[in-house]
Amino acid sequence: MFPRPNQMEELRAKSQTAAEDLVQRSGRRPRVAMFLGTGHVEFAGRLENKQTFAVEDLLDFPSGVESQSLLIGTYEGMDVIVADAPLAPYLGVSGMELAFPVRVFRRMGAEVLVLTAAAASLRPGATPGDLGFVTDHLNFTNINPLIGSNDELLGPRFPDMNAPYDADLKQLARSVAEDVGFPCHDGVFCAIQGPSLPTRAEYRYLRSAGADFVGMSTVPEVIAAVHAGFRSVAILGITQRVDPMRPEPTDLENMVDAADLAAPRVSTVLAGVLEKLAQQ
Repeated sequence: MFPRPNQMEELRAKSQTAAEDLVQRSGRRPRVAMFLGTGHVEFAGRLENKQTFAVEDLLDFPSGVESQSLLIGTYEGMDVIVADAPLAPYLGVSGMELAFPVRVFRRMGAEVLVLTAAAASLRPGATPGDLGFVTDHLNFTNINPLIGSNDELLGPRFPDMNAPYDADLKQLARSVAEDVGFPCHDGVFCAIQGPSLPTRAEYRYLRSAGADFVGMSTVPEVIAAVHAGFRSVAILGITQRVDPMRPEPTDLENMVDAADLAAPRVSTVLAGVLEKLAQQ
């Protein structure tokens, strides 16, 4: 069932209440918000003056799906809020639930949204452990967090999705990776619902549709971020290379090993991005 107009007003009120609650508890208004995907929470250890908040203790946050927490800290003197276990479409949550933290972070005052995720690469030349930088996306999650009536105080009815990922932020992140010699690739990220991996036919279809990377997160949050007025950047840790014409069975242990290789690289890039943002 789509949200009714009064539900959208209630959603706005709840996001405002949750934002004010977090600001009051932390005493901070973060400039940068982060959703850190599988294996990438290592970066959170670099934050100073950390405060941790259990989601179930916060006003109006979606909970009960998985154990989650929010972390607020400083990096290079800049306040940052980190969601270390973002919700995912395959958990059965709604678009409104996926979008709620994005809206809360925006109402707290955050201007930049940084997202990381694990992903398979469909493009030649990429190898496990490489980094991917998202230039555009395909939304195959069957979820759009903007479905239903709109509240103009949350964002416009028809937000322009011509450039959902900020080109300057992407280039900044890529330059950090290149400066330290990390192999990296730009491309289109396709988000699928999961949790099952694509079939051979689906991999071929996704590649023909223009996908360079495939994963199970990120896109619904970015749609909500565009709606809310965020500048967004998405960084991927490549866990496997899939040949769409000759896909092989997935080895989960190899994927974990690749994620472990990519994680410190992602953390290094995140640190570099925040250092540069703190100087702006």
